[in-house]
Parts: sequence; structure tokens; C-alpha cells
Amino acid sequence: MDLMSIQPAVQRIADAIAAVLKIEVEIANHHFIRVAGTGEQKESVLRKMEGDFVYQSAVRTGQPVVIENPGHDPICERCKFFGNCSETGEICAPITFQGQPIGVIGLLAFNEDQRLRLFENTGGILTFLSKMADLLASKLHEHEMIQQLTRSSEKMDKIMNLVNQGIIVIDEAGSIQEINVKAELLMEIKEKHILPEEVQHFLRTRGREDEEIDQTINLTINGIEKSFLVNKQKISSVRQSSEYLITIQDVNEIQHLAEKTTENQKKPFDQIIGISAQIQEVKDYAYQVSQSHSTILIQGESGTGKEEFAKAIHHASMRKDKPFITVNCGAIPENLLESELFGYEKGAFTGANQKGKPGKFELANTGTIFLDEIGEMPSLLQVKLLRVLQEREIERLGGTASIPIDVRVIAATNQDLQEMVSKGTFREDLYFRLNVIPMVLPPLRSRKEDILALSEHFIGIFNQLFQANVLGFGKDVKELMIHYPWEGNVRELKNFIEYLFNFIDSGWITMEAAEALILRKLKIEQGEPAVTLPSFSLQEMEKEMIQKALDYVRHHDLNIEDASGLLGIGRATLFRKINKYQIDT
Repeated sequence: MDLMSIQPAVQRIADAIAAVLKIEVEIANHHFIRVAGTGEQKESVLRKMEGDFVYQSAVRTGQPVVIENPGHDPICERCKFFGNCSETGEICAPITFQGQPIGVIGLLAFNEDQRLRLFENTGGILTFLSKMADLLASKLHEHEMIQQLTRSSEKMDKIMNLVNQGIIVIDEAGSIQEINVKAELLMEIKEKHILPEEVQHFLRTRGREDEEIDQTINLTINGIEKSFLVNKQKISSVRQSSEYLITIQDVNEIQHLAEKTTENQKKPFDQIIGISAQIQEVKDYAYQVSQSHSTILIQGESGTGKEEFAKAIHHASMRKDKPFITVNCGAIPENLLESELFGYEKGAFTGANQKGKPGKFELANTGTIFLDEIGEMPSLLQVKLLRVLQEREIERLGGTASIPIDVRVIAATNQDLQEMVSKGTFREDLYFRLNVIPMVLPPLRSRKEDILALSEHFIGIFNQLFQANVLGFGKDVKELMIHYPWEGNVRELKNFIEYLFNFIDSGWITMEAAEALILRKLKIEQGEPAVTLPSFSLQEMEKEMIQKALDYVRHHDLNIEDASGLLGIGRATLFRKINKYQIDT
């Protein structure tokens, strides 16, 4: 706090004191800058006072100082005017606020008449100076309070105008006390003290005086009817007068905001490429189910994008900032799957980590766990998974304590679980627990318009990856691709395009570059004689590699299970593919 901030008021007080006492007055702040003065001192107002040891003593001690013999008093010894002072007398008193010095007020006599008036009643003068010092301190405090209120008011105005709602404060008569810019724009208010008549009517006829109102009203503004959500509530009541806060929102803006929020939530599904009605329907359905916590079972052929949908559902859900954990039930050996899912305590089995290890369910706590190839899960683990879904708790391998979990389960399979249930290879009760929200992904051959959309997408990816400049597919190749069945779905299409990028790095992909992979299969399906071309079918390649791996383990007296390690796939997956390709073992 500085007396300089109220300098005009300080000068007026100094002039008033001098006029009453007929004695010169001088007032300085705590930095000993002359804030106000009368007589000759008025000429040096706003200047630094040099060597005024009397004022320094008053500020330092917090006590008034009386000098009856200026220039000869011991306190004046260090002053340059010592022994030759123009003053005939001086009385000063500190100005304090909350115990802290903020300045000093001094009465100065320069002739004998002034000296007689100054010391005629020293006690009365000291009391008077004390009161004047208090007055100056209170004036400064009042100024600071006004400044603070002004800053608060300006801050409140800024806050009110940052809010995306119309805000109006009215009194009982309906006169506007405060209004923000948003309200003026919504209501098209030009005169700040007048509300539209329909709003005034609404406020007069709705609810008791102290009752909160929250209602949608229709107003005609400049000939256009608009809908507003209006809220009114009492915020203060002083004596017989009350004030009310009214908030106004444009219903169309609320709807637009809701739609925008929904669009943002749907963004994860934009990563799933497809323009067909089927895929759009599935994406809309997936978004809807993403907003709940229920278990989802995604069914579809291999390569249709089950994991991509699972990720999109997670990232569109309320759990989007929590973990997303993937477990491929067919890629983990049966004897390790239990510990992978549920974790284990220290010493649970030979080779176990001595500190124990949390399982995938624990790692996914508060988030989502994706159980891919759920049809490959062994019967014993099916029972344990059922208990997890029922009780929402897990128990580590080798442990005795139950650990509560909050996990959303999304399972996926390319097998017919209902058929497996009928054959007794999959538990019926688990099937129903998993199939709370069923989801079926259509194969690529049933949504042919997505083949080209996906192709363009993959071409963009591989152009960057291979640093190529492939422009796209020729018309004939597009026609062939649309009619190709793509039994491996999106995955097969992506692999096919990646294969082409190994041979073509620029220009258009022509029939000549593509026929080695797809033409022979198309001619067979159309009943035409096969062209003798090398086969690049991915399924044929896979079958051949499995056969080679089996031949290798037989030749080296190894077990069939060892072939899964050579191929980099799970044991269960190996046997499923052996059955699929009808390979002799």
C-alpha cells in the first residue's frame, strides 16, 4: 500500500489541515517521497526527501517526534542544516496500517507565530496528528478496497463473457443489473436495461418468487421463432429487494454441441475403412454398444478386423484413458494361458518369477481386455473365465486371495461357437455370458464396394512404407479384384497389395502385374481352364509351409507340437489349420 496511489486526496487533506491550524503541512510515504505539502514544500511534491532524519526516526520507532529547537536538537546532528535550520518548530507522527508504517505526517513552523500555535497545546496537536494519520490510512485502505472490487468486477465480467451461456441478473422489478455479451446476442438486446417482453412475461408467470425455474420457451425475435432453455433462481435477498440469476441457452446450440460430442466419440471408428452400408451399420452399432460396460462377442471370419473393432470400441468408451489389453487365446500354450490371464504368486510353479506376476486381467483393471480366438480356450480355463465374468474377481495361480477387478470383456472368434456348444467343446453357460452383446462382422466379399476403398487406403500406406509412387489399380484389375472372393478378407487384401509393392514401385498397377496372384483362381471359379501360372495363393503357401514343418519334425523324430514353434503359431492353432487343410499327420 502506497500513499502515492491516493496523492490527490492526500494533498487535499494537507491543505485542509494547514488552513485550520495555519501551520505548514508535509506528508511523505514510507520511501520518503513527499506526497503532499503546503507553502514552500508544495513546490517539491513528488520528489525524494534527502536526509530527513526526523521522519526516519518516526517511521523507525513508530512514535511521534517533537522538535522544539530545530537545527540544535540531537536528532538533527546528521542533517546538513544542523545549526542553520529555517524551521522554528516541528511535530511529526507516523502513519501506520495494520502495524506497518506507510508514511509520516509533519507539521512545520517557519516563524514565531506558527511556533506559538504549534506548541501552545502539544498534547492536543499530537492527538490531532494521530487522527489525521488514521484518516490517511483509512483513505488508502478504502482506495485499495475499491481497486480490489474493481478488479474483481472486471474479472467477473470477463468470466461471464467467457461462459457459453447467456447470463442476466435482474431485480424484482425485472430491471437488468448485469448482463453478458452472449445474452445480448441471443436475445438481441440493444438497450441493456430492458428484457424482451416475452421473457418478462415468462418470469412473471412461472413459479413462486423463491422457486427455481428450468424450462424451454419459444420466443419470436425479429420475426424469427427461436427456442431457449431458461433457468431462473434467486441469488440474493436484501431487506425487501431480491435479485435473480437467469441463464439462457439456445436449444439449437445445445443440440449442435451434443452432435459434435457424438462425432468426436465416433472418431475411433473413422480408422476402420469402409463405405458400404453393411460396414456403416456395424460401425454405428459398435459405437452404440461402446457406451455401455456389457460384454461383447465379436464373430466374423479371419481377417475381417475383429481386433480393430475391439480397439475402436474401447477408445470410444468411457474407459478410453484406461488400459486396453489383448490376449490371443490360440497363440499361448495351454499350460501358460492360465498364468497369462490370471497371474501367479511367487513360487507357484518351477521357473516362476520369484516376485510373482500380475495377469492380463489385473493389467486391464478399469479398462478393457480383448480375448481373441476365444474358441481356442481350453475347457478348464473356460470354467475360470466364467467365474470371472460372474463374480468380477480373479485369483492368481498359487494364490488364495480373491482380487476384485473392473474390466470390460470383448471376446472374438472366427468359429461357430453355437456349433461348438452343441458338440460339447465350448461351455454353453460361458457362451451366453460372452454373448451379451453379439456383433457379427460381414466378410469382404459381401461388401464389394469396400474392396476398392480399402485398396486405396493400403496403397497410401505402402507408398510411404516402400517410398514408392504407385498411383492405383487399372480398371481391369479393379474389376478382377471386385469379383475375387477374398477368403482371407481384409488381411488377405492387404497382404496381396503389399506383395505387389515388392515388384511395382510407380505408376498404375496393371493386369500384367496382378494376374500372377488372382487370375488363375478367378478362371477356376468361372469354370474356365486354369492358366499355367505360378500360384501365389497365401492359403496355398500356408498349407505348404505347415506340410514342410510337419515333414521336418517327422524326419528329426520330433513331436508334432514342435512344428508350432517352427511356424511361430500356437499349438491349438496348428491343429485347427491341419484340420482345415486336411493335412495328413
